[in-house]
Amino acid sequence: MSDQEANIKIFLEQCNFEKKNYNYLLTGANVSEKLNFVIEIIRAYFFNKDQMDLKDPLNHPDVKYISLPVYDKSSMRIGVLPEADRLQYDFGLIDSLDTNKIGKEIVIDQIRELTDFLNLSSYLDHKFVIINKCDYLNRESSAAILKTLEETNSSSIFFLITSELSSVSDTIISRCQKFNYKRKEISANFSSYSEYFISSLPIEIVTEHNSILSKLATIEDDISALNKRDLPALTFTDKWSKFDKLLIDYLLNLFSLLLKGRYLDNETSQIYKLLQQKIIIDEGKLINILKTLLKKKSEYLNVNINKKLFFDDLLIVINNEL
Repeated sequence: MSDQEANIKIFLEQCNFEKKNYNYLLTGANVSEKLNFVIEIIRAYFFNKDQMDLKDPLNHPDVKYISLPVYDKSSMRIGVLPEADRLQYDFGLIDSLDTNKIGKEIVIDQIRELTDFLNLSSYLDHKFVIINKCDYLNRESSAAILKTLEETNSSSIFFLITSELSSVSDTIISRCQKFNYKRKEISANFSSYSEYFISSLPIEIVTEHNSILSKLATIEDDISALNKRDLPALTFTDKWSKFDKLLIDYLLNLFSLLLKGRYLDNETSQIYKLLQQKIIIDEGKLINILKTLLKKKSEYLNVNINKKLFFDDLLIVINNEL
């Protein structure tokens, strides 16, 4: 049984869609798999209710899909970012869609449109709302979706998808049932941290951007050089800035592994040992670096930044802590 089939089986054992309203918060590492999971749940719903075999559930009039907005040259919102492009945007591999601008957050107008959608009569018993990812909700849209979750009178099923539960407000979490999308653990022998990191990425990203990802292998050596004071920190600015947001995720995972150390399982403990041979750093400094990286990630997502200055500053902070 595949991961997808196993998760669908568990979900349908917990939920038979006999109630009027459901609010689900889907957690787990791989967002693209969770969206496909939701699509299959909706497809099964329509088939079980009315023998409908939907080819593309997201285009059904009873399904509302919300993701990052796309704007034309006149700043008019013209749609939402397709999933394949959203994945690339999420890892900092694209910042526009053709000539159109990709918004950095889900805005309140997108949530307000739900009122009209939910007020229309449904084809069957329920309407579906998918928010992919709810990490993108800004303060105003978070407040608006909370109100919608609490006050909607129509029969509806909300799926809020996230990869980082810490980025979702406690008030939204408290209004939802959590479902953790589980993946089977696949044992593998990795010769470097970069191999291990790349194995965790969506296959679509790895396939399309293999040449970029392969260059991540040298980042461990850069950090080792900083650790040994072999080279000035700003030596690596141009190189690091080319990796964009992908590098922030890479560093967050790397320093998290170093922090967890001996508490890791067999597979990741081997990666920890490989990293430890290159980077020697105490727990307090690791925590400071992780705090900085989390702050930088938030800045990168929410502020228009100068990439050179951004990575200059990041390198200086990391260099001072190493």
